[in-house]
Amino acid sequence: MPFYHLLADVESVIQTHQDADVQERTRCRVANNIQNFIHRQQHAGPMHPNERFLKEAERETRSFLKQHPNLYVLKADKGNKTVIMHKQDYVARMDQLLADTNTYEKTQKDPTSAFQTKNNGIVRRLENLGLLDAATARRLRTYKAVCPRIYGQPKTHKPGLPLRPVVPCMTSPSYELSKFVGAIIQRSLHSKYNISDSFKFCELVNTVTLPEGHVMVSFDVVSLFTCIPQTLVRKSIIKHWDEIGTHTDICLDLFLEVTAFCIECSYFSFNGSFYKQKFGTAMGNPLSPMIADLVMEDILDQAVEAVPFPIPYLKKYVDDLFLALPGDKIEMVQEIFNSQDENLQFTVEREQNNRLPFLDMVMTRNQNQTITTEWYMKPISSGRFLNYRSLHSFHQKMNVAFNFAKRVYTFTTNHREEEVESVIRRQLLVNDYPNTLISRVINRVKLHRQQVDTAMETNENRPDEGETVFRSLTNIDGLSQQIIKTLRREYPTRIATKTTNTVGALLPQIKDKTPNDEQSNIIYKINCDNCDGCYIGMTTTKLKTRISGHRSNVRRLTTLREAGHTNADAAIISIREKTALVDHAAENDHVFRLDDVKILDRTQKPSNLPILESCHIYNTPHTVNKRTDTDNLNVVYAGLLHSIMNVKRTKSNNQNRPNVNMTQTDDTDTTETEHTTHE
Repeated sequence: MPFYHLLADVESVIQTHQDADVQERTRCRVANNIQNFIHRQQHAGPMHPNERFLKEAERETRSFLKQHPNLYVLKADKGNKTVIMHKQDYVARMDQLLADTNTYEKTQKDPTSAFQTKNNGIVRRLENLGLLDAATARRLRTYKAVCPRIYGQPKTHKPGLPLRPVVPCMTSPSYELSKFVGAIIQRSLHSKYNISDSFKFCELVNTVTLPEGHVMVSFDVVSLFTCIPQTLVRKSIIKHWDEIGTHTDICLDLFLEVTAFCIECSYFSFNGSFYKQKFGTAMGNPLSPMIADLVMEDILDQAVEAVPFPIPYLKKYVDDLFLALPGDKIEMVQEIFNSQDENLQFTVEREQNNRLPFLDMVMTRNQNQTITTEWYMKPISSGRFLNYRSLHSFHQKMNVAFNFAKRVYTFTTNHREEEVESVIRRQLLVNDYPNTLISRVINRVKLHRQQVDTAMETNENRPDEGETVFRSLTNIDGLSQQIIKTLRREYPTRIATKTTNTVGALLPQIKDKTPNDEQSNIIYKINCDNCDGCYIGMTTTKLKTRISGHRSNVRRLTTLREAGHTNADAAIISIREKTALVDHAAENDHVFRLDDVKILDRTQKPSNLPILESCHIYNTPHTVNKRTDTDNLNVVYAGLLHSIMNVKRTKSNNQNRPNVNMTQTDDTDTTETEHTTHE
């Protein structure tokens, strides 16, 4: 239920206040918000035609994908396009990619356990040497690592539709350690080539006057992350150690060892097989961007020094370079850049008709060698962004529209204002934004630009607001924004909403599915084999670890019983106090189905688990859980949970009837069903 997640998110905000009276007052207001929302939905009129259309489209999409299980729906590597591909074709392309024995090596078994042991051993060494405090060491250790699952994104801008390999490493044993090492490198790197974003680049390039005879070119590194050899990484760290060493107490040799492990821990599974990445770094490893930045800095230094004439302008954004070069020296410079390392090769794009696209703008070289810019959408782009009819909050849609309009205005310096407005209006209309809203957005951007210009003229600086605390709430249309207003009465926290009913939840899973017993941060349910009772629990560790604990308790109980102990003996009383599951088994001599565990819910916020568990216990009939298992749930929410349970029951009854006109309440509940069951 999205209501459960919303309550858990709200509690995470409420508990930040030290005043108990403020907490209780806020809970009452939030409970009233939700009760009123449920009441309105239960008495709502017919569904709006737009909602009905979207609901029907969702149903048809689900039905189509269910009838065609051989199809995969993929997000393109660039351009925000959608690609539909036969499953066999996708698997064949992935197998072809992984057949590159220079980059990948197939392993006989899952190496997660070995990598996890090594990761924890390194962290233990750092802690014992006094190089990590206890809290940091606890964060870097892990006992619930899961093998990452690779997937491919089609490169629609390249012939043959090749796949870009992506390895989400969040579950990898070395993920937190890689972030730790990457942060050290990032703090130490002060690049003379880097640009932080398009706005900074636009501000810079519009002040540039190229030397006579020079033209604009861009260089691009071919597959940067997967082409960086470890020897270059080691060499760059040693070269920059004077800067890196000032941000850590770890010695050079140990730092190199830790970095090498984080790179070596690049592995994944595909289609039931396990692979190690022998060369380069994984796209998805949090250390990869920092390593790439460090290595690229040295490559550029060497290349610039080798070029026999000065390069007046050279700027880098990740693996894209902007250069100003003499028109007849481009091939020579490219050859020099490519000679720095055989693994890192640069492609070149020259200006055409004095124009060169770079990032999300196109630069124009004028007759006087100055440069002007305009916002640019690549031909491969779909032109799609957050649609106005999506289930996101209105605030998010406004921000998307505003930031888009701001980019177009900022990047376009060579067109009249009317032309800029026409571009903004055309793109927003494509994404279903109404004309009246577009006019509001344009006026807001103009006012913002005037305020920025005034502040720059008067050298005004924004006051230091201190560290801002951000929180997020599960989005339920028409409710979450009301709760945010309620929270703002007493809490200065910045709050955003997150939508759980996404397009991705409709699509088939292309990554290997993680087995249930490997999942963590979940709410689970175990049924009793002898009665209608069930046990609901939570675990931050792997489910199999938690179930192993239940099995151990049951075996211990059986052993004590066979030894002649009774329920009145201290040994059995001690076992019964561990969980309500073993207590019910001891009291009634019942057996639970420990081989048939159902996952009810999951969350990426472990701190939300106690509230979610209490909600599920409260609204699930015949639970054997103890009364104390719902102590995490404030009594204010008791009546509210009863109303939520009635909503679920009503929805369930309506779904069993043909041709029922579903309300928004049904839409919300269907959202959660997908959220809680989608891998």
